Amino acid sequence: MAQATASEALAVRREQAEEAKASPLTKDIRRMEGEFAKAMPRGEEAVQLVRDAMTVLQKVPKLHQCDSASVLGALMSCAQLGLRPAVLGEAFVLPFWDKQWNEKKGGFRAQLIIGYPGYIRLAQESRLVHSLMPRLVHAEDEFDIDYGVSDTLVHKPARGKLRGDVTDYYAIARFTSGGHAFYTMNRQEMEQHRDRFATTRTREGRIFGPWVDHFDSMGQKTTIRMLAKYLPKTPRLEVARYVDGSLRLNLDPSGGVESIPDVIEHPTVDGAIVDPDGEPEGTVDGNAAITEGQRRRIMQLATAMGHDR
Repeated sequence: MAQATASEALAVRREQAEEAKASPLTKDIRRMEGEFAKAMPRGEEAVQLVRDAMTVLQKVPKLHQCDSASVLGALMSCAQLGLRPAVLGEAFVLPFWDKQWNEKKGGFRAQLIIGYPGYIRLAQESRLVHSLMPRLVHAEDEFDIDYGVSDTLVHKPARGKLRGDVTDYYAIARFTSGGHAFYTMNRQEMEQHRDRFATTRTREGRIFGPWVDHFDSMGQKTTIRMLAKYLPKTPRLEVARYVDGSLRLNLDPSGGVESIPDVIEHPTVDGAIVDPDGEPEGTVDGNAAITEGQRRRIMQLATAMGHDR
């Protein structure tokens, strides 16, 4: 009994020592566990989200330099959407340099970036989509599409030889009610999309970051995101498209997932998402503010769900 008591006391002292060494952001995240729990879908555990957040801080130490509220806001959006940051590519919390923040002194803030596995999970959880999959087409593959009455897509990967470079990207969804939908982009179209929307550039305008290091993965996410416009409308999937790349400072967990757009900012900033080991370089254009069309669609979605907006 005395030995057990001594062991428990030692464990408590170790825990206290670890807490004393914890960064302010780490302490803030742990204190938010109860608030995350209020926001999460039934069956999800806030303790797991906190563990995931600790992993994120280890992988991206520059988050410790970010405005704490922006990191907590990104995690709150993860909680409400039921996505796990840094797990299976569902979502990422990444720092960016905002030159306009802190009375234009500049500083790091955090954005939520949703990966294509996150979109797949949200689509399948709706029970309206049986499967959602992005694929790459190589030069030696057999590939043909027909946007006529039947909307057909044929893709037969080359076998017994090298498949060649990636030439096309597509995502295909199959619905539980029957039928399917797909969205395709060729390499040139994807490069044009990158050149238009990439948010990490040097002062000279050179693109760096995921569109350079993980072009094909970004291509897969792009086709998933574009196809999501034509999938059966669900609250989580619609909100995910809206909050992707967002900045959130409101930490109120009381509203459901449909309330997220009310607390999200898509600011026009001079800044850049940076990799864990990099420094901010130059400036980029941020996301545009919400359009009136987007506002109307959100209102229609809320009305369909029976919420008084």
